[in-house]
Amino acid sequence: MSKEAIDAVNFPSDLPFEKELDDQRNNAPFYKIGGSSAFRKSIQLAIKETYFGRRSVPNFVKLAAYVIIDEDNYFAQNNIDAKALYFNTFKTYDVHWELLHDKVVANPDDVTIAEDYKKRTQRLTGIMKGLLEAKAIDGNDCKVHLSVQLLVDCGVIPNKAAFERRLIRLNTAMLYKQDKFNLQREAGEGYSNLLNELTNASIHNECETNGTSTVDPMERIPYLLNSITSLMGVFHLDPNRVLDIILDFFVRQVMTNYVFWVHLIKQSDWIQTMKFVEFSLEETINPSGIMAQLFGFRFHNYHNILFEPVPQDMFYAIAILLKNNLIKLGDILPYLYPYNEDMETLKKDYLSNMNKEITTNTSGKLAMYGALGEDGNTELVKRQTPNSDANETNKDTPTKKYQGNDVVELTKALLSIGDLKNAQLMLTEYDKLIDLFPQLAHDIYRLCKTSLEPAYGIFVPSKTQALYTHLHECAEVSKIKSALSTQDDPNPTIPDHIELKPILVTDALLHDTYDLIKNERYVFFYKEWQDKLQPCLTAEHLTTHFLPLMRLAGYRTYLVTDLIHKLILIIGGIIERGAEIPDGRLHCNNMLREILLPAISFSYGNPGTMASVWEVLCHFSFQERYALYGEWFTDFYKKTIETKLLKARTERAVKGVMRRISKTDVRRCGRDLGKLAHSNPTLVFNIMLDQLQQFDNMAPMLADACRYLGDFSYDVLGYVLTDKWTGSQGPGRISKVKEKDDGMPATWLRALSVFAGMLFKKQDIEATPLLRYVARRLRHDDAVSDLIILNEFITKMGGIEILASACTEDQITAASCSEFLKTEAFLPISMDNRRASRRVLNRLKDSLRRNNIGFEILVLLYRLEEVYEVESDVQPSSRCSKIDRVRQTQLQYFELLTSLFEGEEFASIMPDVDVLVKDYALPLEIALNFNRPKTQFAIQQNMETPVVDGEVWAPFKPISEVVPSLLPNPPLTTFFSSEFYTIFWQLSLYDIYCPEGHYEAAIKRHAEMVRQCQDTRSSFYQSNRPSVVSKAERQAQSSLEILREDLPRHKAHVAKVISVLNETKARWFPATKQREAQTASLMDYCILHRCRQSEIDAAFCYEFSMLMHRLNVPNFSSLTLFDRMLSEYLSPCFIALTEYEATNYSRFFYKSLMKMKIWHDDEKIYNKEAVGNNLVGFQKNWSDDPTASLKKEDLLAFGEFQRFLHKWHFKTTVVIEHALKSDDAYVIKNAFLVLRQFIPCFPLVQEHGSVLVRIVKRLADEEKRGNIKVLARSYLGLITKYKSKWISKQTFLGIKTEPAAPVDIKIAPASSSSGSGNNNSSTSGSSSNKESSNHSKEDSGRKRTEESSAKHSSSRSNSQAQGTTSPSSSQKRQREDSSRSESSRPEKSARLEESSRHHHRTTPSSSTRSSPRDAKTDAPRSSRESGREAPRESGREAARESGREAARETVREAARDSTRESARDARGGASSPRRSGPSPATPSVSRSSDSRGAKRELEDRGRHERPEKRRDVRDERTRGERRPDDRRREERRLEDRRHDRRRRR
Repeated sequence: MSKEAIDAVNFPSDLPFEKELDDQRNNAPFYKIGGSSAFRKSIQLAIKETYFGRRSVPNFVKLAAYVIIDEDNYFAQNNIDAKALYFNTFKTYDVHWELLHDKVVANPDDVTIAEDYKKRTQRLTGIMKGLLEAKAIDGNDCKVHLSVQLLVDCGVIPNKAAFERRLIRLNTAMLYKQDKFNLQREAGEGYSNLLNELTNASIHNECETNGTSTVDPMERIPYLLNSITSLMGVFHLDPNRVLDIILDFFVRQVMTNYVFWVHLIKQSDWIQTMKFVEFSLEETINPSGIMAQLFGFRFHNYHNILFEPVPQDMFYAIAILLKNNLIKLGDILPYLYPYNEDMETLKKDYLSNMNKEITTNTSGKLAMYGALGEDGNTELVKRQTPNSDANETNKDTPTKKYQGNDVVELTKALLSIGDLKNAQLMLTEYDKLIDLFPQLAHDIYRLCKTSLEPAYGIFVPSKTQALYTHLHECAEVSKIKSALSTQDDPNPTIPDHIELKPILVTDALLHDTYDLIKNERYVFFYKEWQDKLQPCLTAEHLTTHFLPLMRLAGYRTYLVTDLIHKLILIIGGIIERGAEIPDGRLHCNNMLREILLPAISFSYGNPGTMASVWEVLCHFSFQERYALYGEWFTDFYKKTIETKLLKARTERAVKGVMRRISKTDVRRCGRDLGKLAHSNPTLVFNIMLDQLQQFDNMAPMLADACRYLGDFSYDVLGYVLTDKWTGSQGPGRISKVKEKDDGMPATWLRALSVFAGMLFKKQDIEATPLLRYVARRLRHDDAVSDLIILNEFITKMGGIEILASACTEDQITAASCSEFLKTEAFLPISMDNRRASRRVLNRLKDSLRRNNIGFEILVLLYRLEEVYEVESDVQPSSRCSKIDRVRQTQLQYFELLTSLFEGEEFASIMPDVDVLVKDYALPLEIALNFNRPKTQFAIQQNMETPVVDGEVWAPFKPISEVVPSLLPNPPLTTFFSSEFYTIFWQLSLYDIYCPEGHYEAAIKRHAEMVRQCQDTRSSFYQSNRPSVVSKAERQAQSSLEILREDLPRHKAHVAKVISVLNETKARWFPATKQREAQTASLMDYCILHRCRQSEIDAAFCYEFSMLMHRLNVPNFSSLTLFDRMLSEYLSPCFIALTEYEATNYSRFFYKSLMKMKIWHDDEKIYNKEAVGNNLVGFQKNWSDDPTASLKKEDLLAFGEFQRFLHKWHFKTTVVIEHALKSDDAYVIKNAFLVLRQFIPCFPLVQEHGSVLVRIVKRLADEEKRGNIKVLARSYLGLITKYKSKWISKQTFLGIKTEPAAPVDIKIAPASSSSGSGNNNSSTSGSSSNKESSNHSKEDSGRKRTEESSAKHSSSRSNSQAQGTTSPSSSQKRQREDSSRSESSRPEKSARLEESSRHHHRTTPSSSTRSSPRDAKTDAPRSSRESGREAPRESGREAARESGREAARETVREAARDSTRESARDARGGASSPRRSGPSPATPSVSRSSDSRGAKRELEDRGRHERPEKRRDVRDERTRGERRPDDRRREERRLEDRRHDRRRRR
C-alpha cells in the first residue's frame, strides 16, 4: 500500500491543498470582525482535526503557512489578520493540552491518559515547529501567545526558569514602576511650545494677499498631532496633562471651533489606540475614561474651591464629546452636582410635598410650594418674621456652597445639540428631572417642532399653509413696527431689508430670533443639532418618531401652543384625506390620547386649546370620542403624581363652587364651572353629577350654570351623563339600583333625567348622546327603568307630559279641537316643562333623523312592550306597571314625533304599513297607528277630492288595498270590509267631532281678556305693568284670530269627512245573521285595541260608534254592540288589563253609560237620538230580507230600553262586586279605577249603590293593605254627593206605584190560621185589582214591568192576592203569586224567628243580602227558581214573543176559572211548598210568565226583599203582637240613622 493510501486511512480529514486554499479564498470576502464566518470556522476545524489526529500535521502546516504568509496580500485586502486568527485557536488547544498535563500528573498510573498526552504533545509541537520552519511565525509571536511549557517543548526557549523570572520582572516594570518627569522643564519650554502649536493650528493664520486661507486647519490636524507627540517625547510631557490642555482649548473655543477640536481628539492617540471595527465594518470608537476624569477634576474645582457655577461652554463641550462617543455618560455622571443622593433627596421632597397636598383637604401651607411651576422650585419658601433680621445678624456667616445644578445644565446641553441618546439616558437616570425642572421641556419641544415640520408641509393643505404664513408675516410686521416706533414716529416705515448681525449663542431657544433694538440676530452655535433627528414623513412616523420624543417632556405640551396648533392642523389634514392614508385615524387617535387631551388638562382654562382640539375631535365617531374620554378620566389621572395632584386640585375647586351655587348665584358659579371645565371637563362633570344625584333640587340651577361651556365640554358632558345613566360607580363596585322597591325610578336617576332634559333644552346642544343611549338600552329586556330618561327629555323638550291621573272632560274635548286648543288644554303648569324654542326643536329633528334613530326608538319601545306582555316570572302588578310605563312612553314619544315632523317629513321617516308588519314584525293595529299621521296629511291634501261611486276615497285607498293581505278572512269580508277597518283606524277625533261650544268658550275667554286689557278700570289693567298688559293683549288678540280661523276650518273638515262616510257606509258591513259574531269581531279587532291605547282613542271609539248610529249604517246594530259591551266586556277590565288600559277602557264605558243615562232621563231625547227616523241601530227584530222596510214595532221602545239599561247596570254591579271581593290587590285597584270613572253615571239604582258602598266600607275599615284602604276611602268621599241622586228600581224602570189602601187586620185564634189565610188571600186579590186598574192604560212593556213588581209585592200581606183589571189576567197572576207566597211561607217564618233573636233597629240594607249574587245561595229560593230557568240571551226575545201570544189565547179561559184556580193553587201551595214547576192546568200561562219574567226575576235578586217579606209575615199577626221593628220602612231607616250617629259619637 502506498504512502498516500496509508495517509488516507490514518488521516481521513486531509484535503488537497489547492481545493482547501480555494475554499479559503472564496470565504475571505465574507469575513466579519467579531462575527461568525466560514473563514474563521474552517481555521478552527483544521486545527481541531490536526490536534486530535484526524489530519496530518504536514497537510495542515502547508495550508496554514501559505495563508499566514499571504504573499499576494489577498487576505490582507479583506482586512483578515490570519496570524491572529490561528493563534487565537492555538491558545484554546494550548489550554486543553495543559489540562491534560494536569491529569497525567494527577494520575501517573493511568497509561491511557499518558499515551493520549504523548500523542497530542507530538501533534501540537509538530504544528508549532512546522510553522516556525516555514517562517510563518517567529519566536516572539510564540512567546506572546503560548504557554511556557509549550515553548520549552517546541524549543523556543532553552531555560524555563530563566524565562519565567524575566517575565515577572517585565510585568512588574510595566505595571508598578512610576515614570519620572522633569517638572522644571514641563513648566517651561515644553508646554509653551505646546500652547503655541495648539493656538496656531486652531486658527486661520496663513492667508494669501486676498485674505483667504491657504491651509485649512482640518488639514493640519495630522501635523499637529505629530508635533504634540514630539513635544511629549522630547520634553517628557505628561500625556494626561497634555490632554487636559487640549480639552481646555476645546472648552474655550467650543462656540467657534468645536469641529476642529472634535476631529483632533478623534485622531489623537488617546482615542486611536482604543478604536475597533464592528461587525458592520464601520469604525467605532471606544470612549475614553481619561477625559471624563479630567472633566471630573474641573467639576471638583468649581464645586469645592471656587464655588462658582460651571461655565455653559464646559457643558456644551462635554455634550459634544458625548454625542461623538468620545467619552461615556456613565463616566461623567459621578462628578455632576447634585450627586445621586442629593437628587434622590430632591425627588423624595418633591413627591412628599405632592402627596401631602393630594391627601389634604385644603392646600394650607402647601400653597407655598411651586410643585408644578416652570422654574422647578419645590423648596419651602420661608416666611419673614419680625425677628428674622435680628436672628440672622446673630448667626455666623454660613459656609459657601455650590448653588448650580450640573445635571440640569448637562441635560439641557445634550437636548440643545440634539443628542437624544444621551439625553434619554439622563432622563432615565433621573426619572423626575423634567418634573423638578420643567424648563427642560422647552428644549425637548424645540426638537419636536423640527421633527414635525416635514409632516406639516406634507399633510396640511397648501391653502391653509399660505393662510398661516400670511398671518405669521403680519405678526412679524407688527413686531417690527413696535420695535422701530418712537415717541416722535409711532408708525415708522418698515425698510425692505434689515441687516442684522449674527450672534452665536449657547441658548438653543434663542435660535433664529432677533433683537431689532440691538440689531442682532441670534444663531445657535452648534449647526448639526438636527442631523440625527428623525423627521415625520408619514402618518406612522407620528407614532414611531414624534410621540417618543414628546413623551420625554411629560404632560407639558400646554407650554407650546404653537406646536399644539401645528399638530392639530396635521391631524386635520390626515383625517380629511381619509382612506388615502392607511391607519391614519389610528395614529391621529394616538396623538389625541397621548398629547392633546393631556395638554388640555394642564392648560389651566385655556379655551383656545380646547376649541382647537375640538375642531379635530368632532370628525371622529362618538365611539372613538367616548373611548378617549373614558381613558382620559379613568387612566390619565392615575399615571403620575402630577396628574394625581391636578385631579385633587380640580376636585377641590369644583366642590368649592358646588357649595356656593344657589338660585341667585347661578351665573357666577356657572362661569367658575365653565373655567374649570375648559381644562378638566371629565372631573368637573363627574363631581357635579354626583352631587346632583344626592340633591335633586339642583337640576334647574345646574342646567342654567352650563350655559358657559363650549362644544367640547358639552360633548364630554354627554359622555359623563351616559356613564352616570348606567349607574356605574367605577370598576370593581356594584352599580346603583335604578328602581325603588315600589317600582318607581330611583331618586338619583330621576334627578339626572330632569337635568338632562333641561340641559338639552336650555343650552341648545345635540341630544344625540341621550337618544343613542336610550336606543341602546331599549335592546335589553330590563330597559323599563331607563324610560324615565326619555320621559323627562320629551317633557322638557316637547312640553308633552305623562298625566298622573285620568284626563278631564275638557282635555278630552280639547283633543278633538285644533292644535291651538289642544296645546292650550295640555299646557304644562311648570315653566320648565314648556315646549322648547324652534331652534332647539330643529336641532332635535336633525338628531332624530341621524341614522334614523327616531324611528328605531319607536320600534324598540313596542318590542319592549311585547317582552313584558309575555313575562311570567313576576307579579302581575309589577308586570302591568312596567307595561303601563312602556305604553305611556310610547304615546308620549309618538306625540313628540308627530309634533316635530309634519306631512312629508313624517312620511320620510315612517315606512308603509306592510313594511312595518312584515319587516319589523309589528302588530297591524300598531302599524296603522304609526300610519295615521300620514293619512291625516293625505286627508288635508284631498279635501277637495270628491268620492267616486264604488271606489275607496283616495286617502284610504292605499291602506285598504294592503289590509286584506294582513288581516285574516274572518272577520274581513265576513263581518266588515277592509274599507271600514281602514277608516276606523285612520280617522281621529278631530275628523268626526267638532265641539263648537268649546271653541266658543275659548273665544269668549280670550275676548274677555282683550276687553280687560283695553279697559283701564279693570283689575287686571290696574294690577299689572303696562308692558305686561300690552303683551297679554297681543297674545289674546292673536289667540282670537287663530280660533276664529280654526272653527270654520274644523267644521268644514268634519262635514267633508262625514260626507265621505255617508257615501261609503253601505260597503262597511255585509248582510249577515250572525249579529253576535259581527259585534264580537268589531270589538276584538277595532274597539278593544284602540280603546286601550289612550283615553282620547277611547273617546274616539265612542264618538265613532255613535256616529255610525246617527249615520244609520246598514247592517250595524248599535244595540247589540252596547249590550255585548256592557254585559260581557267589562269583566276583562279587572283581570286582563293594566291600570292604564283599564283607565282608558273605562272611559269608553263611561261615555257610553253617560249617553244611556241621558236617554234614560228623557224619553224625548231617546226617541230623537236613539230611535230617530227609523235608525237601524236600536232595531230589535231583524228581517232575513235586508231590503225589507223597517217597522216601528221592530225598534226598541223606551220601556224596553229602561229594562235593558237596568240589566246593564245590574251586570256591571255584579262584575264590580266580584272584583272588590277578590283578594287580588291588582283587581281591586282596577275596580276602583273604573268606579271613579263611573261616578256621575253609575250606580244610579239604590240597591246597586248600597251593595257597592257596603263592600267599599268594609275595605276602608278592615283592609290591611294601605293602598287599597286609601282607594276605598277616596271613593267613599267621592260617592257621597251622588247618593242623593240614586233612585229605586221601580223608579228606574219607570213603574208608577200608588200607596196601598189601608187593610183592617183582625186578630184570629191560632187554630183558625188556615181560614184567615184564605181571607187574607181574597183581600189581597181585591187590593191588587185596585192597584192594577191604575196601570191598565200603559203599553205592553210597562205592563210587564208592573206585573213583575206587583208579583213581588203580593207577599206583603198574607190576606192580599194579586189581581189585574181584566178577570183573566187577575186570575192568572193570582195563581202564580199565591203559589209562590205559600211556598215561601216556611222560609219567612224561619227568617222571622232568626231575626227575633237580634235587635230590630236595623236599616233595610243591613237585613238584606250582601249582594245580588248572594241570592243564588238561598236554598228555598234556588229550589223555587230551579224550574224557571229561562233561555240565554240569544233566545230571550223569541221566548218573550211566544209568551205574549200564549197569554192572549188563554186570557178568556183564565178569567172564567180564576176563582177555582186560585183556591186550587192555594191548597197545592200548602201541601207542596217546594213545587218547582207551574201548574199542569195552565201550561201556556206559566210558560208565558216564565219567558217574560225569567230575566227580570234574575235581575230582581239583587233587591233587598227581606224587610218586605218580614213585614208580610208580620202582617199575619194581630196588632197586639206587633214588635217595634214592624214600623214603616222610612221610620225604621230614620231611627237607624240616629242610632248610627250615636254609635259613631
